[in-house]
Amino acid sequence: MKNRIQYAITFIVFFLTEVAIAKWGTGFVRSYVGDILVIPTIYFFLRATIFAKDGIFSVYVLPFLTYALGWIAEVLQAFHFADKVGISKDSPVGIVLGGVFDLRDGLCYLLGLFLIGLYLAVESHWKEDRRWYYPLAVFIHWTWGHAQTMLGFCIYLWYIKSPHRYYRGVVRTVWPSSAGLSLGMFIFTPKEPSPDDKSLSAQGDREYCERVAVHEYGHTIQSLLLGPFYLLVIGIPSVCWAGLPKCQKIRRDKHIPYTRFYCEKWASHWGEKVTKDKADWN
Repeated sequence: MKNRIQYAITFIVFFLTEVAIAKWGTGFVRSYVGDILVIPTIYFFLRATIFAKDGIFSVYVLPFLTYALGWIAEVLQAFHFADKVGISKDSPVGIVLGGVFDLRDGLCYLLGLFLIGLYLAVESHWKEDRRWYYPLAVFIHWTWGHAQTMLGFCIYLWYIKSPHRYYRGVVRTVWPSSAGLSLGMFIFTPKEPSPDDKSLSAQGDREYCERVAVHEYGHTIQSLLLGPFYLLVIGIPSVCWAGLPKCQKIRRDKHIPYTRFYCEKWASHWGEKVTKDKADWN
């Protein structure tokens, strides 16, 4: 309830600001500031009314969806939707839809996405599971790195009943496998021992799973950098290195660590550099 009230107050502040800009704003303020604020206005309305609870969807997915709504509004503007259905430009719906189609508004929407990320970071006191740039990273994953992120999302849905949690701006799924996988903003780490198991063996397994998570997180950084080239440069070679019997034999006979391969070594390096934790180098 407390969060819902907080988001409602934030929405009201943004919305009243938008109304003031629509009625009295001129020049740069009317042309651009209003478009920057419309994305967080929609976001906090949805948080106040439907998605008040913190979760993977509300923190990582919803900001991107509100950004997409901004572009839907732009398309409706291009076709003069408000005029055709008789929506007044001074009405609440008309204010949200805006008036004039402008491709430069896309940059304003990105800045609005940044404001959402900044708010979420401040809200959590800048903890590791919240950074101001996470919503922007989600945007890059779903656009520049769309192919691998969509594949990751499909696998995420397939294992929807498995445990999921935040992990430094991506969605981490503990799946029933001994291997790790990274596709865009979705990483998959090995099955962990029961929390009730306090044995040394279980402790070692948990530490291994955390090292795998650091390694897979390094792959998400590769995805951000390479975008549509990720599957060709990283994904396919990685799958071949891990799964082809010939590659497995080479590693076994010559005692070559799995992460000696260029894309795996790079992933572990980036994972350790960003998280400051140790990756799996075996």
